[in-house]
Amino acid sequence: MVPARSVVLAGIKHCGKTTLGRLLARHWGVPFLDTDAELEAEFAVRHKRSAGFRDIYRELGEEGFRRLEAEVIDALADGGGVRVIALGGGVVANPFLSPDALRKLGFGVWLDLKPEIAYPRILRRGLPPFLAGSADPEAEFRRICREREPKFRAFAELPFGIETEEPAETVAERLASAIEKEYSK
Repeated sequence: MVPARSVVLAGIKHCGKTTLGRLLARHWGVPFLDTDAELEAEFAVRHKRSAGFRDIYRELGEEGFRRLEAEVIDALADGGGVRVIALGGGVVANPFLSPDALRKLGFGVWLDLKPEIAYPRILRRGLPPFLAGSADPEAEFRRICREREPKFRAFAELPFGIETEEPAETVAERLASAIEKEYSK
């Protein structure tokens, strides 16, 4: 059963938003969008050159990055059709983003992955700029997770706990079932 409106995945860095989002989009036969990729595309149009979101963050600083991110989200909120959208890990804490924009995007799902599972994933890809300057990156990551948890809870129409490492396909099947069950109520 294809959801009646877009499904929007939120959660901490490396919780699986993009991977699960692609699997869900394929399952339902709908488009997939990643706000980090959309932000990179918008940056490329404005600056006439490509850059990854980590480089954009370094170049624009946190405020500039968050302002651009808010503009990208606002533009997506005005788009139509059913899609699966993966939000960047800090979107729910973006001070330049109106709460209405997130609601307009679609059905909010919080991928609640435990920090002790997410942090090793982060280390495998290298510390992002917002952690790289910290004396204790893991403690800083856990602090950010605690700080954002109420925002994820407020955003989510469906909190979805991920307690252990499992194959993405298994998690995506459980997630699709949970979303479809929510829609059948």
